[in-house]
Amino acid sequence: MEKIGIKYGLFTAAGLIVYFLLMKLVGLSHIVELRFVNGVIMAIGISIAIKAYKDSVKGMIGYFKGLGVGIITSIVATVLFAAFMLVFIKVFDDSLLEVLSADRYFGERMDVTPGIVIFTVLILEGVISGFMISFIAMQWFRRREYKVPGSP
Repeated sequence: MEKIGIKYGLFTAAGLIVYFLLMKLVGLSHIVELRFVNGVIMAIGISIAIKAYKDSVKGMIGYFKGLGVGIITSIVATVLFAAFMLVFIKVFDDSLLEVLSADRYFGERMDVTPGIVIFTVLILEGVISGFMISFIAMQWFRRREYKVPGSP
Protein backbone atom coordinates (compact mmCIF):
# COMPACT_ATOMS: atom_id res chain seq x y z
CA MET A 1 0.00 0.00 0.00
CA GLU A 2 2.71 2.48 1.00
CA LYS A 3 4.88 1.65 -2.03
CA ILE A 4 2.01 2.39 -4.39
CA GLY A 5 1.23 5.67 -2.61
CA ILE A 6 4.87 6.76 -2.74
CA LYS A 7 5.27 5.72 -6.38
CA TYR A 8 2.23 7.62 -7.57
CA GLY A 9 3.00 10.50 -5.23
CA LEU A 10 6.31 10.91 -7.06
CA PHE A 11 4.52 10.83 -10.43
CA THR A 12 1.94 13.34 -9.21
CA ALA A 13 4.65 15.66 -7.87
CA ALA A 14 6.40 15.43 -11.24
CA GLY A 15 3.15 16.38 -12.96
CA LEU A 16 2.68 19.37 -10.65
CA ILE A 17 6.25 20.54 -11.20
CA VAL A 18 6.06 20.12 -14.98
CA TYR A 19 2.77 22.04 -15.04
CA PHE A 20 4.28 24.89 -13.00
CA LEU A 21 7.37 25.06 -15.21
CA LEU A 22 5.17 25.05 -18.32
CA MET A 23 3.10 27.92 -16.91
CA LYS A 24 6.32 29.77 -16.07
CA LEU A 25 7.67 29.19 -19.58
CA VAL A 26 4.44 30.44 -21.19
CA GLY A 27 4.32 33.40 -18.82
CA LEU A 28 1.14 32.49 -16.97
CA SER A 29 2.61 31.65 -13.55
CA HIS A 30 1.42 34.99 -12.16
CA ILE A 31 -2.24 33.99 -12.63
CA VAL A 32 -3.05 32.47 -9.24
CA GLU A 33 -6.41 31.10 -10.40
CA LEU A 34 -4.62 28.57 -12.63
CA ARG A 35 -3.66 26.73 -9.43
CA PHE A 36 -7.03 25.03 -9.85
CA VAL A 37 -5.34 22.75 -12.39
CA ASN A 38 -3.10 21.54 -9.55
CA GLY A 39 -6.23 19.99 -8.04
CA VAL A 40 -7.03 18.27 -11.32
CA ILE A 41 -3.49 16.87 -11.51
CA MET A 42 -3.78 15.73 -7.89
CA ALA A 43 -7.15 14.07 -8.59
CA ILE A 44 -5.71 12.18 -11.55
CA GLY A 45 -2.69 11.01 -9.53
CA ILE A 46 -4.79 9.88 -6.57
CA SER A 47 -7.32 8.09 -8.76
CA ILE A 48 -4.61 6.24 -10.67
CA ALA A 49 -2.92 5.28 -7.38
CA ILE A 50 -6.13 3.90 -5.87
CA LYS A 51 -6.89 2.03 -9.11
CA ALA A 52 -3.39 0.53 -9.09
CA TYR A 53 -3.85 -0.57 -5.47
CA LYS A 54 -7.25 -2.07 -6.27
CA ASP A 55 -5.73 -3.98 -9.17
CA SER A 56 -2.87 -5.22 -6.96
CA VAL A 57 -5.32 -6.73 -4.45
CA LYS A 58 -7.51 -8.25 -7.19
CA GLY A 59 -10.40 -5.87 -6.59
CA MET A 60 -10.80 -6.64 -2.89
CA ILE A 61 -10.00 -3.13 -1.71
CA GLY A 62 -10.58 -2.16 1.88
CA TYR A 63 -12.11 1.28 2.22
CA PHE A 64 -9.55 2.67 4.65
CA LYS A 65 -6.64 1.03 2.82
CA GLY A 66 -7.70 2.73 -0.41
CA LEU A 67 -8.22 6.00 1.43
CA GLY A 68 -4.72 5.59 2.89
CA VAL A 69 -3.20 5.10 -0.57
CA GLY A 70 -4.82 8.33 -1.72
CA ILE A 71 -3.67 10.25 1.34
CA ILE A 72 -0.10 8.93 1.08
CA THR A 73 -0.07 9.88 -2.61
CA SER A 74 -1.25 13.41 -1.82
CA ILE A 75 1.22 13.89 1.06
CA VAL A 76 4.22 12.75 -0.99
CA ALA A 77 3.19 14.87 -3.99
CA THR A 78 2.43 17.92 -1.86
CA VAL A 79 5.63 17.85 0.20
CA LEU A 80 7.79 17.45 -2.90
CA PHE A 81 5.94 20.18 -4.80
CA ALA A 82 6.04 22.59 -1.85
CA ALA A 83 9.77 21.97 -1.41
CA PHE A 84 10.31 22.53 -5.13
CA MET A 85 8.35 25.78 -5.03
CA LEU A 86 10.28 26.99 -2.00
CA VAL A 87 13.63 26.29 -3.66
CA PHE A 88 12.48 27.72 -6.99
CA ILE A 89 11.27 30.96 -5.45
CA LYS A 90 14.27 31.38 -3.14
CA VAL A 91 16.97 30.46 -5.67
CA PHE A 92 15.74 31.10 -9.19
CA ASP A 93 12.90 33.60 -9.33
CA ASP A 94 11.43 35.63 -6.53
CA SER A 95 9.07 37.57 -8.81
CA LEU A 96 6.29 35.09 -8.00
CA LEU A 97 6.81 35.92 -4.34
CA GLU A 98 6.23 39.59 -5.11
CA VAL A 99 3.01 38.79 -7.00
CA LEU A 100 1.67 36.67 -4.15
CA SER A 101 2.60 39.16 -1.43
CA ALA A 102 1.13 42.08 -3.39
CA ASP A 103 -2.24 40.33 -3.65
CA ARG A 104 -2.18 39.22 0.00
CA TYR A 105 -3.27 35.68 -0.83
CA PHE A 106 -0.98 34.37 1.89
CA GLY A 107 -1.74 36.84 4.66
CA GLU A 108 0.14 39.60 6.44
CA ARG A 109 3.04 37.40 7.61
CA MET A 110 4.28 37.11 4.03
CA ASP A 111 6.67 40.04 4.47
CA VAL A 112 8.28 38.60 7.60
CA THR A 113 8.62 34.88 6.77
CA PRO A 114 7.77 34.32 3.10
CA GLY A 115 9.38 30.88 2.79
CA ILE A 116 7.59 29.42 5.79
CA VAL A 117 4.26 30.93 4.77
CA ILE A 118 4.43 29.64 1.20
CA PHE A 119 5.55 26.16 2.27
CA THR A 120 2.86 25.91 4.97
CA VAL A 121 0.06 27.14 2.73
CA LEU A 122 1.05 24.77 -0.10
CA ILE A 123 1.23 21.84 2.33
CA LEU A 124 -2.17 22.62 3.86
CA GLU A 125 -3.78 23.23 0.49
CA GLY A 126 -2.38 20.01 -1.00
CA VAL A 127 -3.05 17.71 1.94
CA ILE A 128 -6.59 18.97 2.56
CA SER A 129 -7.53 18.79 -1.11
CA GLY A 130 -5.81 15.38 -1.34
CA PHE A 131 -7.84 14.06 1.56
CA MET A 132 -11.09 15.27 0.01
CA ILE A 133 -10.16 13.86 -3.41
CA SER A 134 -9.23 10.52 -1.81
CA PHE A 135 -12.54 10.39 0.03
CA ILE A 136 -14.49 11.13 -3.15
CA ALA A 137 -12.46 8.66 -5.22
CA MET A 138 -13.04 5.88 -2.69
CA GLN A 139 -16.80 6.31 -3.11
CA TRP A 140 -16.21 5.16 -6.68
CA PHE A 141 -13.50 2.55 -6.19
CA ARG A 142 -15.04 0.73 -3.22
CA ARG A 143 -17.46 -1.00 -5.59
CA ARG A 144 -16.40 -4.31 -7.08
CA GLU A 145 -17.23 -3.12 -10.59
CA TYR A 146 -17.48 0.52 -11.45
CA LYS A 147 -20.01 0.44 -14.25
CA VAL A 148 -22.87 2.84 -14.65
CA PRO A 149 -25.99 1.10 -13.30
CA GLY A 150 -28.23 -0.10 -16.11
CA SER A 151 -25.47 0.00 -18.74
CA PRO A 152 -24.54 -3.06 -20.82
